[in-house]
Amino acid sequence: MVGERLVGLARVLDDSELVAFVHYVLVHPEYQGQKIAGNMVEYIRDKYKNYLYIEGMPEDSKNVAFYERHGFHVMEGGTPIQICNFSDKR
Repeated sequence: MVGERLVGLARVLDDSELVAFVHYVLVHPEYQGQKIAGNMVEYIRDKYKNYLYIEGMPEDSKNVAFYERHGFHVMEGGTPIQICNFSDKR
């Protein structure tokens, strides 16, 4: 937060013991490049340091390098999967 303005947001879901899933780390465009996202990822790493896995789920492959800079590795043989139940039926 900067004043009353939300400038960064992360979503992490966990199973309470073994795996934490980082769904997204977002920073308002006006505040990007100020290490806000990196600080959030480091906070997540510290919070879940006793979990067996912390898994990232970047939707865009261009974001992989960011996560790699913070210690994540591309899962060998891993493939992102998705079902989208929304369809435009106008």
